[in-house]
Amino acid sequence: MGKLTHQEQKQVKITSVDLALDPKGSGLSLERITKTRDEKLWSARVSRDLRIIMRRDGDDTLLAYVGHHDDAYNWAERRRIIPHERTGAMQIVELTEKVEESRPDYYENAPKEATPAEAKRQPFWGLQDDELLDVGVPRDWLQPVREWHEDDLDSIFHRLPAEAAEALYDFATGGKLEDHIVQPAEPGSDPFAHPDAQRRFRIMDNMDELQAALDAPFEKWAVFLHPAQRELVVKQVTGPTRVTGSAGTGKTIVALHRAVHLASEDGSARVLLTTFSQPLANSLAIKCDLLCEMDSDLRKQISVQPLDEAVRELYVAEHGKPDVASAVDIRVFIGEAFDAGMGAPLTIDFLLEEWEELVDAWGVDDPDQYAKLPRVGRRTRLGSQQREVAWQVFKHIRNELASRGLVTWPMIYNSMAEQIGARGEVPFDHIVVDEAQDLSVAQVRFLGEVAKLSEDALFLAGDIGQRIFRLPFSWTKLGLDVRGRSKSLKVNYRTSHQIRAMADRLLPPSITDMDGIEEGRRGTVSIFDGPQPHVLLAKNQDEELRAVSSWLRSSSENEIAPERIGILVRGEKQFKRAEAAIDAAKFDPSFADKIAIATMHDAKGLEFSAVAVMACDEDVLPDPERLTEIGDVAELETAYETERHLLYVACTRARDNLMVSGVEPGSEFLDDFEF
Repeated sequence: MGKLTHQEQKQVKITSVDLALDPKGSGLSLERITKTRDEKLWSARVSRDLRIIMRRDGDDTLLAYVGHHDDAYNWAERRRIIPHERTGAMQIVELTEKVEESRPDYYENAPKEATPAEAKRQPFWGLQDDELLDVGVPRDWLQPVREWHEDDLDSIFHRLPAEAAEALYDFATGGKLEDHIVQPAEPGSDPFAHPDAQRRFRIMDNMDELQAALDAPFEKWAVFLHPAQRELVVKQVTGPTRVTGSAGTGKTIVALHRAVHLASEDGSARVLLTTFSQPLANSLAIKCDLLCEMDSDLRKQISVQPLDEAVRELYVAEHGKPDVASAVDIRVFIGEAFDAGMGAPLTIDFLLEEWEELVDAWGVDDPDQYAKLPRVGRRTRLGSQQREVAWQVFKHIRNELASRGLVTWPMIYNSMAEQIGARGEVPFDHIVVDEAQDLSVAQVRFLGEVAKLSEDALFLAGDIGQRIFRLPFSWTKLGLDVRGRSKSLKVNYRTSHQIRAMADRLLPPSITDMDGIEEGRRGTVSIFDGPQPHVLLAKNQDEELRAVSSWLRSSSENEIAPERIGILVRGEKQFKRAEAAIDAAKFDPSFADKIAIATMHDAKGLEFSAVAVMACDEDVLPDPERLTEIGDVAELETAYETERHLLYVACTRARDNLMVSGVEPGSEFLDDFEF
């Protein structure tokens, strides 16, 4: 329905409600689909050209598909909606004889018996019927699945029910098929009640539910929890737990449902749902409101706010309002130390980074501790004499902070961590953290103390590949150990296969954190297709402007709402280029004003139907100003890695349509796209 025009969607909603009020469909020209093997499939007339395809079974009506006449009938003629013979889950099954018509040429010429060489190209050739049926493959698909070519593996989600597709894809990429055996339903049970059926079907018990789903489908389904994720939400844990996965795999939704689950399990539980920024916290709050809209008391148990704000409140209650020193203040103190003859030959930039990333972050307050501190992410090794020189500056900073009554954020967190360790209590029974990959050293130390309070006190969600704010460091050394309790999600529900595949080229196949936990990107799949992303290297900014404005007009013509379109750039200096592209598209002002323009950093956690990543120029990405501020050339590798992660984050904000543009010769990162 979302692909139809607004007027067509309105007509579909009216017809859907009419069908709910009158299942017999009086006046809707109901018609049985004759050219299909499913005798329960019917069509309902919405307008002269629009049809709803539905399954009628007694008094139950299933709304399955809507589209223009030929498209709708073609869909129905290629499908059966039936319970799986072994699992009992209701499935939408594409007819294999229809698939034969569009098979690649290699199927026509394939020999009856595969040779060992061909078996490598057909990953499911050796699987038996029972093995395939156990993971939900429909019987009609047993032989076609065995003949499947590895080059067409990504199309598996369009051909098979999701549970079967996920199992086979995991098997083909090194996983175990037995890990995906579906629990059979009890004899006589409702095939729509099976957890796998609930991936595809939603039962509306009353008119209010139906109208709510039709009126706000995107917002409603944005918080839908897939059964594959439910286990992580309700699981009994034995310590701090982390959910990982690449962009779009549902980490935020799992965290959100975990918070609600913890609150619902205990009516007196206090739950903090938190992240690193106010905009992301606002987004979480909206989704939490949707989940709890039927239970206002449940919503009152959950506090949604940035972690800094939550800890600030704890600090205020204990010590009063803090006067927080800024980075500018610290730079001034370092300059004062240089004026007094301290610090040379080290640079101010190097010492500022050393203070922020090591000394202040880790709460180092004496030279011996500084000498022993692991220099993770700081590749420059300092000799004893250099450390003594540096420590004179850091001692000066601490003296200035104390004399002026200033504190830093790490000091605030460390103070609260010590308090929790001493008292064994915190105002929350559970803390659920989203975007945990960007937690600071002090924040992890604080959460490590929280984790000691109870086995299920802490739940974290994040993706190392999206770390854009912090240098890597060990959580375990700070008291937060998630080893053995870290689970990676592999199914991408948000981003098309084409966009995900292109963005993944920016990152290595696997990333290992400082505690040895590996996050593999191999085997991650998207459950839907979309157009190929468009990568453009323009001769000049005017050419880029024209191309992006044309892309914006095309998005509008495809009925993408302006608030579902985003233009992302490396920094605020590139905002004018984005604004010029919108102006050149000559939209109505009310439309143009709704298109989001944001930096790549600020886009973290956001999502759009269509995204243009603009100004990916050689002198923009990676950001040259950031590189020149680095105090030591040895730190460049980490900076480049973070800049690459930024582009990955920007590209994966798009669901369906992505355009990446820049002026020749373009960012070196674009070479990875192989466009």
